[in-house]
Amino acid sequence: MLLFTFFNTEIIVLFFIVFILIIYLLNIFLKFSDKDILIFSLFWIILILYCSISNMNDINGSIYFFNNYFIWNKFLYLIKNFMLVCMFCYMILLYNFNNIIKLPIFEYLILVWTCFFGLLMIIAGNNLFVIFLFLELVNLCIYCLIGLNKNSNLGIESAYKYFVQSSVATIIGFFGISLIYISVGTLNLNELNILMYFNDESWLFILGVYLIISSVFFKLGIFPLHSWIPDVYQGGLLISVIFIAIIPKIAYVVLFFKLFAEFHTIINNYCLFFSILSIFYGSVISLYQTSFKRLLAYGSMVHMGLIIYSISIFTIQSITAAFFYLTSYIILMLFTFGFMFFLFEKNNNELYYIDSISQFSNLIGNKLLVFAFSFILFSMAGLPFFLGFISKWYIFLSLLNNYNFFELFLLLGISVLSASYYIRLIRFIFFSESKNEKVKMYSTIKFSLGFYDLLILLIFLNIFIILIHNFVYLFILQHIIIFYL
Repeated sequence: MLLFTFFNTEIIVLFFIVFILIIYLLNIFLKFSDKDILIFSLFWIILILYCSISNMNDINGSIYFFNNYFIWNKFLYLIKNFMLVCMFCYMILLYNFNNIIKLPIFEYLILVWTCFFGLLMIIAGNNLFVIFLFLELVNLCIYCLIGLNKNSNLGIESAYKYFVQSSVATIIGFFGISLIYISVGTLNLNELNILMYFNDESWLFILGVYLIISSVFFKLGIFPLHSWIPDVYQGGLLISVIFIAIIPKIAYVVLFFKLFAEFHTIINNYCLFFSILSIFYGSVISLYQTSFKRLLAYGSMVHMGLIIYSISIFTIQSITAAFFYLTSYIILMLFTFGFMFFLFEKNNNELYYIDSISQFSNLIGNKLLVFAFSFILFSMAGLPFFLGFISKWYIFLSLLNNYNFFELFLLLGISVLSASYYIRLIRFIFFSESKNEKVKMYSTIKFSLGFYDLLILLIFLNIFIILIHNFVYLFILQHIIIFYL
């Protein structure tokens, strides 16, 4: 009973995966349609979220399970619920994407939910071997999700690239784990922080920590381990890219935070250096992109770099600012990917997709959509009084309070540079004419009412957080402090 109280989310998700498998095997007799299964999945997420919230308790600090292999605290509980909300939004997008491109829905749901289960276990993990074991489970699912775009040469290429590079990153991570185990004889995070001092931080231990962090950097797309991101964004199915770009990133940031909290004395300068390089490289390369998907890919390098840099400062204020920035980024990206559904066009049973930003002027006919998307672009650019500006402001404020003046002015300059490519999108939408006259933006694809409700909700949520950003910041701060108790 105690296990279900603290890990009810993971247990119910695992039960749902088994249930989908049973329905899949019996569907030859049951004859469930794709629509029925997707609607059922949406209701199941609501059930999981309800069970998770209803089992909330007043226990502070951290509780360890199964010989300290797993951990529970209110901060991780909050992250899991946030991921469930994101998963609900994703399922709405999946429901509507299936109207654009028919998917093998049973196989797709099994892959997505198995990946989601692995992410939940990564968050709950307190043992390095357990964490990387479930990290590999997530990788196996992501390999398949990318490879589903088998009718595209870019899709096949991106799947192979991710498979090879991710395999190497996983091997590096497991090698780092073996070095740490050889050095101190344990892999539990709550024990490593103490034992590494008694071991005088041997070179084996230090090398193992660097290898593990490098493996996590690959998952986050931090420079120079970023080369898979633009290929996957451009070559994968849009719905797979949405999942890979949003939900795993939350778990990976939490994993980095848990590792950094234990090993910050060793890897502080390493993380600061490569996060700044990632911010600078992503900002510069984005200026030369003509593909909207690749632009978002390199933009994600900048955003993840900012989050990692803010965590690496390692003050309560900077860590809170990092997770506030992560929350804002997820909300903005959910709307951006939802907007990309309108870039599809079906005409005479042929599917077209507008990816070149020079053709965005064709969107001007849908004024409400353009206005909402422009609002999101201003937020992503970090213009004053938009959500992106407030998110960056908290990071810059933490730098100022920590007397990091050089880094503050450096990041301010890079932020101005990174804002230019989002403003460039505004120019293409309003002030440039498409040179490709063949492309016409009249979509015959119909979306559900829930899809439009989701986009409207995300816009209002964006505005709402702008108005009460200080309360959201304090709420995250409260749970960050609980994490340290």
